[in-house]
Amino acid sequence: MTSSSPGKALIVDDEKTNRLILKSLLVKQGYQTIEAVNGQEAVDLFHQEHPSIIFMDVMMPVLDGYEATRQIKAASANHFVPVIFLTAMSDEEALAQCIEAGGDDFLVKPYDRLILQSKIRSMQRIAALNREVQGMYSMIHREQEIAESVFVNAIQSSNIENQYIKQVVRPAGIFSGDMVLSAYSPSRDLFFLTGDFTGHGLLAALGAMPVSEVFRAMTTKGFSPEEILVGINKKLKSMLPVGMFFGAQLVVVNHDLEHVRVFNAGMPDVIIVDGATNQIKHRLVSTGLPLGVEATIDPKEMLQYAPIAYNDKILMHSDGLTEARNASDREFGSQRLLESISHAPVNQVFDQIFEDLDRFCGNITTQADDVTLVEITCVHEVLPEIEVHDYIRPTAQLLGDRGEWKLSLRFNGTRLRETNPVPILVSYLLEMEELEAERQSLFTVMTELYVNALDHGVLGLDSKLKSDPAGFEAYFQTRESRLASLDSGYVIFNLSVEQQSTRRSILLRIEDSGKGFDYANHYPPTTRETALSGRGILLIQDLCESLEYHGKGNIAIARFSWSTT
Repeated sequence: MTSSSPGKALIVDDEKTNRLILKSLLVKQGYQTIEAVNGQEAVDLFHQEHPSIIFMDVMMPVLDGYEATRQIKAASANHFVPVIFLTAMSDEEALAQCIEAGGDDFLVKPYDRLILQSKIRSMQRIAALNREVQGMYSMIHREQEIAESVFVNAIQSSNIENQYIKQVVRPAGIFSGDMVLSAYSPSRDLFFLTGDFTGHGLLAALGAMPVSEVFRAMTTKGFSPEEILVGINKKLKSMLPVGMFFGAQLVVVNHDLEHVRVFNAGMPDVIIVDGATNQIKHRLVSTGLPLGVEATIDPKEMLQYAPIAYNDKILMHSDGLTEARNASDREFGSQRLLESISHAPVNQVFDQIFEDLDRFCGNITTQADDVTLVEITCVHEVLPEIEVHDYIRPTAQLLGDRGEWKLSLRFNGTRLRETNPVPILVSYLLEMEELEAERQSLFTVMTELYVNALDHGVLGLDSKLKSDPAGFEAYFQTRESRLASLDSGYVIFNLSVEQQSTRRSILLRIEDSGKGFDYANHYPPTTRETALSGRGILLIQDLCESLEYHGKGNIAIARFSWSTT
């Protein structure tokens, strides 16, 4: 076959005379011809010879032209092979049936040379356009695959990898409008964000970049979850088009595995499952609008607390999971999800959900929306280890005598409601002393001191309330109520850095307006693992050279030291 040859033409007709007439006409058009006497032979020759055009009779033995065309079109996939039906029928219903079977045109017997030539040229133009479109589609598809790879590396590569965190995102297209982000705060809390942009595909995925940027930057610096949500909302509101928004679930697992904080903005329930019985302990519903809808939000209105116990499972999912459909167009639904959870073997909830989902959907592998599921198992291994060193900390950098300095800040009443001073002060300390490697330790110490001053000092909360689930809920409800109405009281930070021979020390003095406590007769717990309260004191003692209380117990002084040689 020469380069100018139009290729092979497959003639399918059980009448030899009809095949000979059409063959002579096609040879004059430059085609090589192959012949079949029934539909089954046509299907077999299509796979063997790969013709560039097919002329198909309708009524034939073994397999008629309609079914043969359906099989050929299914086998050709995205490669366009025109099928022209040969028919003596002229009624509209019969001709419509030819087109519905996959035919691209029809030729009425007896054949007219000029009409045949016109139809061939028409099919050749369509085939050329199809090849051009397929080439463009392949190029776009390749570019999307590259973009998706960059997207995944940029968004998900920094996520926490831990055997006790399971997550799956099944996109409806190349790009997913769902996203999953995870990071540890400097105080060792686990921050986990799942989100769902309006729609799916590239447009939805583009919003994930700024969300990831804000989430990671603010979490790393120790900002509160409320501040992170405000930052994400501000970013999205300034860039998203009208009608596009971001449903979000932000779960913060406390570093002592005592409780979780949940912010649910326009997403399905966050479910907490008992690790021993698979009974559902909590369903934390959406209490706020999706992000990017309003210019200003108050995340405190979304905040929900829940106590957790060892081996509990925290489940987060997008609505694509419950809205997944099977061949009968029925939804998987919330009830089937709850049944999967309750029927799952212990420690196999995540796997059971997907097993039941896949069984329900059957051969429907592509859904209309992205499907996301996350499971966090509440064990100590899911959190980073506490880096406890000797109180004189080695450093590879020779700092020498950098001079001493002091800083004092006072936060009164209403300012305590609005500001978390810990990230600000820690960032200042790190910049002044070049102690980036000690960010986690400094943040942990400062956070524990400040929380004790605010909660137990200014707000007068008793930590013994948290000894059972009912008291736990009462504790945090009381905390939020007292904090919301706070208009008096204070917390004073006095930070001073001292140079002592070959080491430097940060003296952290925090004073609050509370009534204090009898620290002389107060005995903290002996281990963090079994304590219901007082674990923060043990942690500070591990990380610092010393911890002392003064005044009426409302002044805490911690010394944090490191080597300068």
